[in-house]
Amino acid sequence: MKKALFIIVAIATCMTANAKYWFSGSLGFETTSQYGTDEKGRVLELSPAFGMQIEDAIELGVELNIKDTKYFRNNTTKTQQMFSFGFAPFIRYTFFTEGNFNMFVQGGFEYAIVSPSGFNFWSLSLYAQPGIRYMMSDHFSVQAKFNGLAFTHMSNPEFGGYPGTTYKNNFGLNADFTALTFGLVYEF
Repeated sequence: MKKALFIIVAIATCMTANAKYWFSGSLGFETTSQYGTDEKGRVLELSPAFGMQIEDAIELGVELNIKDTKYFRNNTTKTQQMFSFGFAPFIRYTFFTEGNFNMFVQGGFEYAIVSPSGFNFWSLSLYAQPGIRYMMSDHFSVQAKFNGLAFTHMSNPEFGGYPGTTYKNNFGLNADFTALTFGLVYEF
């Protein structure tokens, strides 16, 4: 047992000795109002990520997804608020590099806990998403990612995750520009 543990530690040390580490994140804000009603919504999102490049084309990382959603009506004080926290480890493969541009595909899973007023549930998502990174300098870059291909399972199909939707399993491919997220990356 000691030999196996020593070998695992030695392999991990060799893999990370020359690794480049990076920190990134994105911040989002969205407000909506429904046509013909007085219902409105507000969404705040924060997604910090940390990772390391273990080979020229392979990176490992973890992203935290924090989301606060609030739905309300103008003529009443009744609101529906949801707070979600997600933990998403991933692997990223860079398949094209030209100058300062990189194109990559990122895959992983996310475990999220959602806690709206008086109701709790969890979700598990498996995903693969393409992205582009532009290196502005040796330490800073910007990146953009699409939602891509995803499968999500909800623990409670009665609620489904968002007002107006009910599902237990959801599978989809989202490859349009409405699902684009931007982030800033710092490498050290």
